[in-house]
Amino acid sequence: MRRFVIGTAGHVDHGKTTLVHALTGVDTDRLPEEKKRGITIELGFAPWQIDPETAVSIIDVPGHRRLVHTMIAGAVGMELVLLVVAADEGVMPQTREHIAACELLGVRRAVVAITKADRVERELAELAGEEVSELLRGRIQHDVVVCSAKTGEGLDALRAKVKHALSELAASSEPVSSGPAHLSVDRAFSVKGAGTVVTGTLVRGAISAGDALFLVGASGPRTTAARGLHVHDKATDRAEAPTRLALNLAGLSVEDVSRGDVVTSDASVRPSHRFDAKLTMLREVRASAALEVYVGTARAPGRLQIVSPAEELEDGTVVQALGRVRLEQPLVVTGGDRFVLRGGTGRGTFGAVVGGGVVLDARPPAMRDKRRRRKVLAALLAGDVAATARTLVAERAPRPLGPADLEGRFPVSGPAIARAADKAADKGEIVRIKDEGFVDKDALLALARRARELTRAHHAGHPLDRGIKLETLRQRLAERAGLPAALEAIRQAGRKSLEGDPLVVEGDIARIEGFVDGAAPAAGGPVGKAQRALEEAALKGMGEHAVLELLGVPVKEVRAVLAKLVRDGLAIATGGQWFAAAAVEKLRADVLAHFAKAEVLTIAQFKDLSGLGRKQAIPLLELFDREGTSLRKGDDRVAGPKARAKV
Repeated sequence: MRRFVIGTAGHVDHGKTTLVHALTGVDTDRLPEEKKRGITIELGFAPWQIDPETAVSIIDVPGHRRLVHTMIAGAVGMELVLLVVAADEGVMPQTREHIAACELLGVRRAVVAITKADRVERELAELAGEEVSELLRGRIQHDVVVCSAKTGEGLDALRAKVKHALSELAASSEPVSSGPAHLSVDRAFSVKGAGTVVTGTLVRGAISAGDALFLVGASGPRTTAARGLHVHDKATDRAEAPTRLALNLAGLSVEDVSRGDVVTSDASVRPSHRFDAKLTMLREVRASAALEVYVGTARAPGRLQIVSPAEELEDGTVVQALGRVRLEQPLVVTGGDRFVLRGGTGRGTFGAVVGGGVVLDARPPAMRDKRRRRKVLAALLAGDVAATARTLVAERAPRPLGPADLEGRFPVSGPAIARAADKAADKGEIVRIKDEGFVDKDALLALARRARELTRAHHAGHPLDRGIKLETLRQRLAERAGLPAALEAIRQAGRKSLEGDPLVVEGDIARIEGFVDGAAPAAGGPVGKAQRALEEAALKGMGEHAVLELLGVPVKEVRAVLAKLVRDGLAIATGGQWFAAAAVEKLRADVLAHFAKAEVLTIAQFKDLSGLGRKQAIPLLELFDREGTSLRKGDDRVAGPKARAKV
């Protein structure tokens, strides 16, 4: 059985609810206030079994001008609109506004019911039909039927026209029952013994009893599950879009749910404070004008920024307008969603529909580069997945574009964009970073050149260092590009194919190839002065503070001088002291000679060998222990592996 969702539209008191009752036998006005006042205030719903193979969910909407927001919420998921116009009044303000909303929400098929035909002459009723046709021509394909819910005149013809329109829709439209489930909540209530129940139009996907789901609202997603499903008060194990659906949600209270929340099986759906879209504007809106934004069954105040205005090129091609909608309160938005903009505070424009469109990017980045953003949106608008992948990577540069940056944002699926990016990487157009995503090739090479620049600058500023610390270089690059891109840029900087001297990574240090730290330092410079001082101190050694006083340079440079002397084999550091390497080597030879004659070396004997006090003797003894010349045994020393090898 094929299911459809259709909805009513039209001005207040034109007979929408009465017509639905005549067609289905269901009174969709369920509230006492609606019964009392005789007008529809909230959305009403009715099943309509047109024939054994065609089941319809009818959404009856209010027609009062102050309830247009409710009408828009009800229009979500409509495939066909039953536009109701009273024969004795013809087209009225809300007729026009409802048509505009339906058009913006993507409804392309209508059946127009000219109701209350029993009140006027046939000619006048047909004139009202012609007026509506003129309004719809070129906008929405439609049929017109003159009828009366009171007398039954024309109802069979109306049923036939609806059935024919639905058969055409079935033949021309793609099925929407595949992909993640998506239901925008229009009601939430509690049922004794069952718990929280939500209703809405299932516009995409399918839901089965027991399915794990997410309820996504302004504060983010909550996990839940489908405990039970009802389609027009009939229990079912599975519901496929499109259909009206009542859903019993597990683990949530009715206070957890608001109109506009989305029930979905897609874990990537999130609320957003802004979105980018293809625009269809019905009237001009001044920059930063306050608007009301409608997405699904939700609404929030917002403002519109034009990213690219509509224009006609010399060859007659019309370029669509592109814009960014900024929301004062977050709404749940996904790529491909349709939305409506209402606004206007001038006389006669209360709450008028001013435009709308289709969401191209549900969670766009901050507008750092409008030119790049236009390219992304143009690719999305054209449906060019390959161009979308390339332009998104370029916009994100120098940071990588990963899978998490793609899901739930665009009309095209994230996996499809990722596959296109893979192909572009295979062609060498962009660069793949394992487990992270893709980065723009030119931006990555620029980052690699930056790695070399930072390293050369370090060489110039710190000629005594072997090079820049690798971790420092990573952090400097990661400030702009993130750690994964920084690591890849360092790797690229080491390639000889990149013009210039390559970067060389040695352990935890990076240097430019050919750089030798402090080669041939000046004899009277700090390195030479420190070397001579250590040679004079011999085994007495020197601490960092003593060298600092000697050289009179910043402590950072003192440390660089001492590190160079150690690297060059001219000094040995141990226990916070620095010793001339030649003096330590002579003492080591004396210790080895002692072990050639005796098994044990006492601390007193070591002090006699070295002529040192305890302060210098202990660090040197510990040095010999570490290197294997000696081995501690109690307070004494015995020959270590290195000494035994030479004895």
